[in-house]
Amino acid sequence: MKLQVHSKGLGDIFEAISDLARSSYEQEPSQQAYSVPAAKGMVNLRRIRLREGMELNWFDASFQEPVTLDVGVDYPHLEIAYTLSGQGCWEADGNAGSYGLSPGLSTFVYIEDKKMHTELMPKDDFLHMELRIDPRHFGETLLPELSRLSDNRFYCRQIAGAPQTSLIVEQMSKCPYSGALRNLYLEGKAFELLAFHLDSATEGTARHQGESKLKADDIRCLYLAKDILSRTWREPPGLLQLARMAGLNDYKLKLGFKELFGTTVFGYVRALRMNEARSLLEQGKVNVSEAAGMVGYHNLSHFSQLFRKTFGYNPSEIRKS
Repeated sequence: MKLQVHSKGLGDIFEAISDLARSSYEQEPSQQAYSVPAAKGMVNLRRIRLREGMELNWFDASFQEPVTLDVGVDYPHLEIAYTLSGQGCWEADGNAGSYGLSPGLSTFVYIEDKKMHTELMPKDDFLHMELRIDPRHFGETLLPELSRLSDNRFYCRQIAGAPQTSLIVEQMSKCPYSGALRNLYLEGKAFELLAFHLDSATEGTARHQGESKLKADDIRCLYLAKDILSRTWREPPGLLQLARMAGLNDYKLKLGFKELFGTTVFGYVRALRMNEARSLLEQGKVNVSEAAGMVGYHNLSHFSQLFRKTFGYNPSEIRKS
């Protein structure tokens, strides 16, 4: 499947999608669903318009051949994307290198008057969320913040394994309300997600793609290292072994991982463990001590301290609730 669109606003891409859709229907006045045949499979999309200039999109796709999207963005566009499963990559014209889409990876991007090329791989089912914002509808609230991030109409920062992001995305996907209350709840979560990423972007570690010293081969190796950790986080390889497995030296692995994903190798593993522990406790089938052991922590006090630092509350509070 190949889709080519030039967009001057948030709705333009969905006008193109509706022309390809096998079925589309309005679930509620502010919510549409689309089913689009794609590459011997199907792409299901759900679009929720939260307010003027802000919408939430959910993608659930299964396909046997690559899906490519070419989108010309002819307006100031702000987006926060989070991949739950599946693999892909994207790039913007005039900017060196490409960016990955993989589970647990959050992408914060601002783009204007550029073309984006995206390719989705037929590896696993692709589950993906996008919070899309047109800053022109927010007056002077957002544009000054965005102009500080980039002077070339492009900015991107990716963060891997951030518990704050995964928690907010999970809360949005399991919204307990409907109708107007649903939109009110989701809009609040959307602003929470936006505030987190804007704050992260202004930290000293924030980078412009044009300033990165990472080469395309380095970026591919770093994504490989992240994927290895995603599969082996219960018993991850040591830093030197991981570097060899990914085809890097340990120095480039440490610095490159931090630059590309906004966290250290050990920080990423810890985030994966904390997310799994929270999920186990929410299911209510294990106690705190059992959850700690299942994610690799045998010192209960240390586990509880890390959990509280990550989520802002004690693990025992989940069981009580």
